[in-house]
Amino acid sequence: MTVQLVLNALPGAYAVTRRARNMPVPDWAHGEGLVSVTQAPDETSILCLEDRVPAAEQCSGGWQAVQVSNLVDLDVPGVVLSAVQPISQAGLGIFVTSTFDRDYLLVRAAESIAARMAWITAGHHYCDGKVTYRLAMPSDGEALAQVHFETWQETYAKIAPPEVRLALNLAHRKRYWQARLETAAQTLVAEVGGRIIGLCALSGCAAEVDHLYVLNTARGAGVGAHLLRLARNFSATVGNTQVTLAVVKENTQAVGFYAAQGGRVVAEKQDKGPLWKSDNLIFGWPVAKQVATA
Repeated sequence: MTVQLVLNALPGAYAVTRRARNMPVPDWAHGEGLVSVTQAPDETSILCLEDRVPAAEQCSGGWQAVQVSNLVDLDVPGVVLSAVQPISQAGLGIFVTSTFDRDYLLVRAAESIAARMAWITAGHHYCDGKVTYRLAMPSDGEALAQVHFETWQETYAKIAPPEVRLALNLAHRKRYWQARLETAAQTLVAEVGGRIIGLCALSGCAAEVDHLYVLNTARGAGVGAHLLRLARNFSATVGNTQVTLAVVKENTQAVGFYAAQGGRVVAEKQDKGPLWKSDNLIFGWPVAKQVATA
């Protein structure tokens, strides 16, 4: 049984400490964040924020904690399996701890991007602060078209010819996204309060980013960079060694952004499309299954 989950990232790095069975729970274990004390016949384990654990303690640090925000009864089947299975299938480590109301998942912080993408591609929603990341659904067509139309028109207001901007109107974008969402190509979305604020659309083989747009009002918070990292990780999981993205050369803001994200220009080409023969830079990123979280 698969349950669609809402996963909420908790801030900070966590550690699990092993102590002898008869040792009391120390004062440093108490404080902010998730705290779990498990006493077993042969040991006591303490889970808490890593920066509170003294250096002399035997511990395993560097864990990212994620809360399963769904409120379900204790005996509802499939909740933990739905959370753990995508991570296991991705070849990543995970452990689970639970309270009366919720389950908590811990993955290695260095593998957190891979874990997020595994959950997202399994159909779960991943919340990082106020922003939720998920896969686009057919019902998102109109909202995606609005983001695409608005950001493209703003970006290319002084770059694209007027007749091109007129032709690529909202109705055109709606038809495009309605057709695209019927294909197998993956589109990631970022939303706040149920409103889509950004999108990242991959080609069918996931070797190319076809679109990466974030509303102007949502820029500067790292949403575009995070969408790109997720896309790079997904591209690696389906066997690609590089992911590319084309950007119009005159779009200097985007060119600077992609360079800042570690992309390098691997080619140049002219888009010979029927509307606009634009000069494009092709950025490339080598990809691996674990993409850095920085």
